Amino acid sequence: MGFKFYRRIKLGKGLGLNASKSGIRASYRNKRGSINSKGYSIRTGIPGLSYGKSFGKRKSGGCVLTLFVFCALTITLISCSKTENEPMEMEVSPCFDTNCSDYTSQAAAQLAFDADPDCRGDLDADNDGIACEEPGNGVTICPTTSNCGCSNKSKAECEASPCCRWIVGEGCYCD
Repeated sequence: MGFKFYRRIKLGKGLGLNASKSGIRASYRNKRGSINSKGYSIRTGIPGLSYGKSFGKRKSGGCVLTLFVFCALTITLISCSKTENEPMEMEVSPCFDTNCSDYTSQAAAQLAFDADPDCRGDLDADNDGIACEEPGNGVTICPTTSNCGCSNKSKAECEASPCCRWIVGEGCYCD
């Protein structure tokens, strides 16, 4: 038994090039089956079961047929592509939608905004670079002074407050 070599190079929309030790062939695949210069196959819908048919063993017919199929598919794809007058589809953004109420504090929202201002621009309504500063946005704005109200809180109270941080052995401090 000899070595086998096969590699499919995808060109998009079902088109591809099949490379093997016998050469390179263009092919087209979709959910119903595939066709190339050697023949075609039809999927039955039952896993592992398909019907295949080889074209004749003519030496010159394969190249002509492959060229014909490739040209026909290319023309079909070009004619089906969007024109400039058609409405554009919505682009899928890698950013997920957030708002100020998704963050426990203004500082947390500011960190998210600073890390990716393009995706988190919705956190800065007035475009001044400060996230979630508007009143009524559902975010607690922590005082920046040392007298923030965290001292003398129990551990449970401290951990429940978005402005406070519990330090083991020391107590509750401003975050």
